[in-house]
Amino acid sequence: MDWITNTATRYLTSLIFSKYKNTEDELRTRTEFMNADGFIINPSGVIKHLQTISFPSIKNNIAQIFWGKKESLCKAAEILIKEYHENFSGIELNMWCPSNTVMKCWGWSELLKNREKTLEIIKSLSEIIHKSSLSFSIKTRSWLNDEDKETQIEFIKEISNYTDFISIHWRTLKQLYSWDSDYNFIDTVKKSSFCPIIANWWIWSYIEAKDKLEKYNFFWIMIGQSAIGNPRIFTPYKPEINEKLDCMIKHLNLMIACDIRFEENKNNLIWYRLKQPSIENIEEIIWNINEDKEYHTIVEFRKFLFCYVKGFSNIHDWKQKILKLKTYREIINALQELRENV
Repeated sequence: MDWITNTATRYLTSLIFSKYKNTEDELRTRTEFMNADGFIINPSGVIKHLQTISFPSIKNNIAQIFWGKKESLCKAAEILIKEYHENFSGIELNMWCPSNTVMKCWGWSELLKNREKTLEIIKSLSEIIHKSSLSFSIKTRSWLNDEDKETQIEFIKEISNYTDFISIHWRTLKQLYSWDSDYNFIDTVKKSSFCPIIANWWIWSYIEAKDKLEKYNFFWIMIGQSAIGNPRIFTPYKPEINEKLDCMIKHLNLMIACDIRFEENKNNLIWYRLKQPSIENIEEIIWNINEDKEYHTIVEFRKFLFCYVKGFSNIHDWKQKILKLKTYREIINALQELRENV
């Protein structure tokens, strides 16, 4: 998810999962989706989407790319394999997002409107990626509209010959962000495909995810929206309020540190070829955060923060106050105030 599954969020989620997971569970994270064409033209301008922290869970971190040109996608995959093979376990083609802006450039869900051409892209990517140790996967939607359902089933069946797994979003392109869904469609596809199918729909708790896995026998469940401000959703652990507040502060610190690290190096034309920062480096940056600086990260953090505090009582005025805060010191003081009053 763009601006959501960033470096700090993935690292924090992996850290929590490692501490509280059930032994039989496995977590696989995905980067934000990166524009393959932009990566070829100006890598330092978009590589932040793939920035990561050196950490043991990196082996389950999947690099996510999108675009509509085969040449750009294949070239991006080749560079990622050559320069980043130690940072990711796989490369994933995103063809499910319904953004009109990108679809005009023949990307994301637009790929479903010309399946013959898209199949050639997938075959080419599969050939390139499978020469490496990385996996190749795809994210797609249920179907375009009511008349397209059977065509999409056959298409997913065909592309499953070239992929290691496929994630299917439970809404059609026509439905966009509505709540309507057809869970049974994913189950139908699962029974006819040649690779594991990952199901994506609204999951609100760890228990619900487990129930869906047991009911439909899916390979994995993908959780995105409901994990915003709730990184423990991938574990059965229920945190106390003070633990949630500690998590908020750590999340904010990590986001600022990762952004500082990126800003320090974004003008280095070869930085995207260098190894990613270690957690020791990030922790050192955290210790040196300027408390009175107006970090843009604080604005970006609001979307996480307001999800973190869902369920807290009597915080309407506090949330309005947050919208006016700009410095690190102000936001930390506000979080401490929240700790004292909830």
